[in-house]
Amino acid sequence: MGISAFIPVKKFSDSKLRLTSILNPEEREQLASKMVNQTIDALKDSNICNSITLVTNDPNLHIDGTETFVTKSLLNDCLAEAILFCKPKDIILIMHADLPAIKKFDLQKLKDCFNNDVINIVSDAKEKGTNCLMFHSSMSFELKFGLNSFQLFLDEFSSKNYKHQNIMINALKDDLDSEEDYFKLIKYVKG
Repeated sequence: MGISAFIPVKKFSDSKLRLTSILNPEEREQLASKMVNQTIDALKDSNICNSITLVTNDPNLHIDGTETFVTKSLLNDCLAEAILFCKPKDIILIMHADLPAIKKFDLQKLKDCFNNDVINIVSDAKEKGTNCLMFHSSMSFELKFGLNSFQLFLDEFSSKNYKHQNIMINALKDDLDSEEDYFKLIKYVKG
């Protein structure tokens, strides 16, 4: 099973704006950079992917072992553009880069849980957002990342008559989006 990973990454200077009350711009930039690098390292160490594509608005972003797809489109459009451009033939994994507790064995577990006949989804801890999607490239549906994306995705899958499974892997559910998340998860951020 070949897996093509797509990781949306904002320009680091535009990242983590929800943390402006506790982190200055340089600290937010460093945090975003560290988390992206940790996520990419975990993906590479897990050996589950044939390719890793960073989907970004930053033309200067380059990380060893990845390809970079640069676009100025909004999140869902840019991911759809990158997938269309890369034409993956097997499994697509879309994963956010702000998962500080992620380790290679979490990704290996995700691969082991994968069911080719359904859309595999990992919500955030509150089941509001969506941290990962894994699905066969033959499935076609509209991407719904953003506010309340978990329910929006479930509605989209239902409208297309696609079955889904909600995968419970804590390290993939714990994203760093709020001040509460920061104080809970900062211990996992390397450096």
